[in-house]
Amino acid sequence: MANETAESVVRDYLRVLKDPASLRDEDTINDLTKRLEQSDDALERLRLRQQLLDAEAPDADRLEEGFVTHAKAWADDIPISANAFVAEGVPADVLRRAGFQLPGAGQRRGRGGARQPAAQRARRSRVTVDEVRAPIPDGTFTVKTLQEVSGASPAVVRKVVAEEESAGRLRSEGTDPDHRGPGRAPVLYRKN
Repeated sequence: MANETAESVVRDYLRVLKDPASLRDEDTINDLTKRLEQSDDALERLRLRQQLLDAEAPDADRLEEGFVTHAKAWADDIPISANAFVAEGVPADVLRRAGFQLPGAGQRRGRGGARQPAAQRARRSRVTVDEVRAPIPDGTFTVKTLQEVSGASPAVVRKVVAEEESAGRLRSEGTDPDHRGPGRAPVLYRKN
């Protein structure tokens, strides 16, 4: 039963990423609307109004938190990789919060950090543009997300993104409105 609950949480989060309106239950909305129209009690109308608002706009934050809580254990049982989730549009930061390790994450050299192992440096230098194109997700993503998933250098990823955008297969969605932390907000991209 717990696995079914986790599966439905994962399914609902993926659905809300692709199409937030897909989780609207029109029958419930119609029922609440009728009950609201028929009610004369102020407090009942208030409760019904809130239920109607909740039914019309599924709470993406609540679904995301459920995903963060359940997705890793569910995916480990199946098994499903982080790359599969990225390809379905799940943001890398959400996957990290859920406990997934993304390829390439934490392997760059930072201030005072250690160098990457030679095998990883060699693997990274051989990533082709087709290997960068393959994991482009359907949802929004950043250059950094695509870099982490593909293992390619930022320059190669930027080149592929520019080519895909010029060919009309990608479009810029502007800067990430949810960006927190130092530096400029990254640009979000989406498949056309």
